[in-house]
Amino acid sequence: MATSLINAITINSLKRPFSFDGEFVVLTVSDLISVFSAQNSFKTKFYTLLIVESGSGNLMIDNEVYELQKGSVFFVNYNQVFRFSEVENFKGEAVLFTRSFYNLIYTGNRKIKNDTAFLNLPSLMGFSKNDLANFKTGISDMKKEFLSPSLLSKEIICLLLKASMLKYIRKTANVEYIDFKTNRKSLYLEDFRNLVELHFKELKRTSDYSQKLTISANYLNALIKEKLDISAENYIQNRVILEAERLLLNTHLSVTEISFELGFSDKSHFGKYFKKINQESPNYFRKKFRNTNNTF
Repeated sequence: MATSLINAITINSLKRPFSFDGEFVVLTVSDLISVFSAQNSFKTKFYTLLIVESGSGNLMIDNEVYELQKGSVFFVNYNQVFRFSEVENFKGEAVLFTRSFYNLIYTGNRKIKNDTAFLNLPSLMGFSKNDLANFKTGISDMKKEFLSPSLLSKEIICLLLKASMLKYIRKTANVEYIDFKTNRKSLYLEDFRNLVELHFKELKRTSDYSQKLTISANYLNALIKEKLDISAENYIQNRVILEAERLLLNTHLSVTEISFELGFSDKSHFGKYFKKINQESPNYFRKKFRNTNNTF
């Protein structure tokens, strides 16, 4: 395990022989595992689509452990931490891409214009045999364009990538994703989420974000409650706790060091904040996870 903060990793830092300007690359699973098993835990500054073709093992994404099974497709979001363990005879492919690459082409349709619909997508989708074959065809077409790039290859890959992500989103059968529409409330929601991602360490009150959005705290709270079924304060708290869990599970930082990293004045304040959400102390959370998942 790392002994300090979790390092951010970019496509460029993977040092692959070739990528599209550090924005898109196709790797075999063995390549991906060799990169991540060599360096313990990272936050990825890119999206990852991982297709499992065969083999066995476990994949940890943040604090969730998934079994690697044939026919599974994983999606890893920005800033998530993932690691492999007990991998045997594992085969598959991984598509790594950035926001800027996915947003390269403007289509006029918000569902595929940008990556907004990726927010809170589930990490794992099980595909039927026929659906997986169809999904893999799109990945194969991307790989061909990537390995033999020519005129408009980036644009063609971007469109194929959008099609693949739409298939993943459709598989969730979640109306929130499938019926994503443009309106002022959705824009406020998107801006709020982006602001929380940038400032959750130093700003932990709803009013901090309502001021930046130039709307009232009450309106922001009502909007988040309507869209996400939790309060704005809970959303902020959940993001802080997620980061705390990542640091507890992927570093040897003390609870005191983690409290300062997350903007708390002392260990006691952080401990109360964490226990209020998780109903257990940071130390207990760390010990419980390690005892339950001793392969990580």
